[in-house]
Order: sequence, then structure tokens, then C-alpha cells
Amino acid sequence: MLITALVLGLSPGPAEPPYRTLTDFAPGGPVEWTTVNDDVMGGRSQGGFQIEAGTLRFTGATNTRGGGFSSIRSRPVALDLRGYGGIRLRLRADGRRYTFRLASIATQGLPFQPAYWADFDTPQGPEWATVDVPFTDFRPQWRGQRLPGPALDLRRIEGLGLMIYDKRDGPFRLEVDWIRAYRDPASPAVAVPSPDAQPSSRRPLLLFAPRADDPRLVAQLEAVRATRAAFDARDMLLIVVVAAGPPPPGVDAVEAADAARLRERYGVPPDGFAVRLVGKDGGLKRSADAAVDLAPWYALIDTMPMRQREMRAREAE
Repeated sequence: MLITALVLGLSPGPAEPPYRTLTDFAPGGPVEWTTVNDDVMGGRSQGGFQIEAGTLRFTGATNTRGGGFSSIRSRPVALDLRGYGGIRLRLRADGRRYTFRLASIATQGLPFQPAYWADFDTPQGPEWATVDVPFTDFRPQWRGQRLPGPALDLRRIEGLGLMIYDKRDGPFRLEVDWIRAYRDPASPAVAVPSPDAQPSSRRPLLLFAPRADDPRLVAQLEAVRATRAAFDARDMLLIVVVAAGPPPPGVDAVEAADAARLRERYGVPPDGFAVRLVGKDGGLKRSADAAVDLAPWYALIDTMPMRQREMRAREAE
């Protein structure tokens, strides 16, 4: 079966990089951390963190007979994140749902001073992956209760945090290699419109590999072939980027300049393998550095609001 690839047209962007590293957990870095667990409200959860060799390990156990959460938070740090689209983390984890927390100096003096929470799911296993948490997902919260406002002021961020509060009991483990702010996908610096389709008409699945015969790429292409009906039903678009040599049989080549921009955009070195799922809104939805079972990725797409609307529209036809 022929697998076609459509090259994403990338116009040259401005000189600024597509992301800003907020912390890579190096000794003496700008962000210091502290632990806040539910024992502050009579809960029984346990948790804490260690930083070793540039990796943060957030571990413990949640207990829902009480507050049910464990968290770590940065000490005050002034950040202006205007022009960025969200928070990106390189992590490996246990498959549980975590929450990223932002504090803003703009809320000081309010009767109920909120923090801003956004949940994100994690993969389970030993492989490193990257996860994006868009700023549009953050909502004001006060003591676990959602507030109607105010909106997050990206100019006046004063704190970062990680929390587990998924209403489940048991041990948890989250390792983080770095935390970055990534550029707004709508900006020219990182926009990835297709030249042959209307913007947001497809969901690109990008496969990066050193060569066409890389066993991980071969396995991932076979996974696409085996689930082609599910792949096409979700308006997905296959894009294969190899660093050297010809593309795999039946796959169109990506121009060298476009391949370099794609690797820079999605943080994949020429000798690396990676799988990146991009949504119709241009945001990175799922990422892995090893060949993946596509069934959970299809399930993730089916939970997206845009996909839900598509399925309702097709049912009504």
C-alpha cells in the first residue's frame, strides 16, 4: 500500500528561537523548588522531589482520604512569557494525569488569590517524551475550586509548579529533564501550514529517523499500514523526515531545508528518532522518542473537541 507524505511549507521565521528554557535543573539555576502536600489541609498524601544529574524526580504516593494531592512549586521567579504558546516538558512518567501550575503576581491583593492550573496526561514507560501544555488550557483555581477569573497575565508570571491531583490512590513517579516555554503556534516563527490544503485541515503525524532502514521507522510505518483505516478516518497526514539517504519506498522525500526546519521546530537531532502528533490547531498533541502503538494516540484524538465535532457532524449526515 502506498503511503504518501505531504511536505509542510515553512516560511523562514524570525531570528528568535522557537522556545525559551525556563529550567534544565542544572546546579545554581534560576528556579528553586519547594514541596507542598495535602498535609497542609489535613491530608495523608506523601511526596517530594530530588534533582540529580540535571533531572528532577517528583515521587510519592497520593491518598484520597484527605486532600489527595502532592505538589512542588518554585520559589518566586519573574517571567514575562508574552509571545509564547504554552509550557513544554521533556519527561518520563507512570501514565497518570498531572497538573502544571502557574502563579501570577497580577493576582496579588485579590480576595481569593488564584493560581492557574492545566492538566496533562503522561505516557507510561522508560522512554522520554515531550508534552505540551498550552496556555489556553490554564484556568484560575483557589483551594481546588475553579474561579471565573481573572485571566492569566503572561507578562507577570512569578511561579511554576507541578502537582498530582487525579483523584487516585497510590504511588506516582514523574521525571522531568527540562521545562520550556514554546512559541505560539500561530506566530510566523513556528506556523506549519500545508501548501496543498486549507490550514487546520489535517493532523500531521511526523516520523523522524536517521535513515529509511532504521528499525524504529520501519516498525512505525508498519503500524500506520496496519491501522490505515483509523489513520485516514481521523484526517491524519503522514510526514517522514530522514536525515540521510533516500526516503522509504512509497514515501515522498522532504526537501533538505524543510527537513532541517522541522527537526529544529520539534527538537529532533539528525541522529534521533521521534514521533510527533500535531493537531489541527497547530499544537503538539503527543510526542515519543520510540516507535509507538497508535491505538492510544487515535483514542487521544477522539477526545479532542474538534474531533468530537467532526464525529457529530458525520453522524448527522
